[in-house]
Amino acid sequence: MKHAIRHYFLKLKYPLAIIVFAVAVVFVGEGSLINRSKQKKEIQALQAEIDKYQKKFDEDKATLERLKNDPEAIKEVAREKYYMKTENEDIFVIEDEE
Repeated sequence: MKHAIRHYFLKLKYPLAIIVFAVAVVFVGEGSLINRSKQKKEIQALQAEIDKYQKKFDEDKATLERLKNDPEAIKEVAREKYYMKTENEDIFVIEDEE
């Protein structure tokens, strides 16, 4: 009887080793496929955030260049962004209710 069980396990040692290896690759450790997919999603989210900030940086850089070279741009930015006004002028700010 012992011989039959031993022979059965020896016959299945390679398939069992492959199954154990596959389970280890998929579920165990930092390099598992599950962790890699989570990291890939996180990298994509961070890349989208980098792209958003790069776009904002480019817009601000263009505005700064315009402010350096055009005195009218200073007035425009002061009025639109900071709601500044000149003397004898009233400003009405209308905001959406959204």
